Amino acid sequence: MAHTNYVYRILHRPASHARALINGVPIYDRIVPDNVAPIGPVTHWLVRGENTITVELSPSPRSPLAPDLGPHFEISVRLAEDLDRAIFTWDYPKSVAALSLPIDLPLVGGGVLRIDDDLPDPVYRRGSREEFPVEGTADQRAAVQELYDAFATRDAGRFESAMDLKVSEFERYYGPQPLSRAEAMKRMNEPWVMEPFDAHDLRFDRYVDGRVAYVRRASGKPAVRAQHRDEPTLGWGANFYMTRLDGRWRVFC
Repeated sequence: MAHTNYVYRILHRPASHARALINGVPIYDRIVPDNVAPIGPVTHWLVRGENTITVELSPSPRSPLAPDLGPHFEISVRLAEDLDRAIFTWDYPKSVAALSLPIDLPLVGGGVLRIDDDLPDPVYRRGSREEFPVEGTADQRAAVQELYDAFATRDAGRFESAMDLKVSEFERYYGPQPLSRAEAMKRMNEPWVMEPFDAHDLRFDRYVDGRVAYVRRASGKPAVRAQHRDEPTLGWGANFYMTRLDGRWRVFC
């Protein structure tokens, strides 16, 4: 891992629904009840050269938790080793007003971030272009069920196989992760109760000419979700991204 790493930082307050996309893939999609400021790794979505960052904003009701706050959204990209310095920033309403454009919502904004460092090529760029409906194909639904069943049955080998591309891609960008296999298996064997699998509730959003499928559920629940049997406050859930490599849909992020 001899490349520079980058993080995104978002500042989002109520009264807007915000989506942020990098190179056509959504990395953020939320309506918030209060101010939020998420930060996370973003190198695995970037390429050397020009990167398109798009923000889609639409109005949403003001939050009763912060009724005086109007919409505001800012996204920045920063060096992981120098979080105080932004190399890209887009801010609503400042960035829109600076162009003498109307700031009424809805609107689409953003810009271009140029990266001159050598970066690994995102795996989805090797994926095949696919046509599929939002309800998904039999192969896509089967890939999600494979992941679900592997966790539900505590089948470590099967679960590792379903997640091997995601793990290898993360390590390709960010190096070996501190959580050992033994620790991961211990967590996996906690008494989790799985949310029932419902293939009819799954939705597969198509991006980047069908190279990327974002897996979610129409009901708004995570694509795969579990609750701790003995500690009701503990639970986890995830939506995820898939790409089709060598004729098989695989989770990569």
